[in-house]
Amino acid sequence: MDPAGRERLYHLLQTAAHRLKTRADRDSQGVAGVTAAQAAVMFVIARERATTQRRVAEQLKLNESAVTGMVGRLMEAGFVARAPSPTDGRAWTVTLTPAGEAALDRFRVNLDALNAEITAALGGEAEVARFADGLRAILAIAPSREA
Repeated sequence: MDPAGRERLYHLLQTAAHRLKTRADRDSQGVAGVTAAQAAVMFVIARERATTQRRVAEQLKLNESAVTGMVGRLMEAGFVARAPSPTDGRAWTVTLTPAGEAALDRFRVNLDALNAEITAALGGEAEVARFADGLRAILAIAPSREA
């Protein structure tokens, strides 16, 4: 690929990621009242049932202050509850509230619809699998800052 093509590839990846994030945030705010990033925090909490903010940060490869801010906003919205950890006096345990579980269910429906659109745009499941393999290869050469 010529140098201009490489620049275009990077730009296309950046543009696609930005547009998808913008759309996911807009759609999820409308149906679930949370951003896509907040929903990611909620997915981790739901999967682990009750977990610490540190564990959420580790799972999402985010810094703890970012997770603390999101958890605070989710608490204000009534989607997350926080209590002192029974095993670590310095940590907080976070859980989803019933309202948080309902919001996450609405987000899942929205995410499923977006994934279906992406699958159709790429031409089907086989193409999605190849594309996902390519994205994983890119992630392997561009590790997160925590790696």
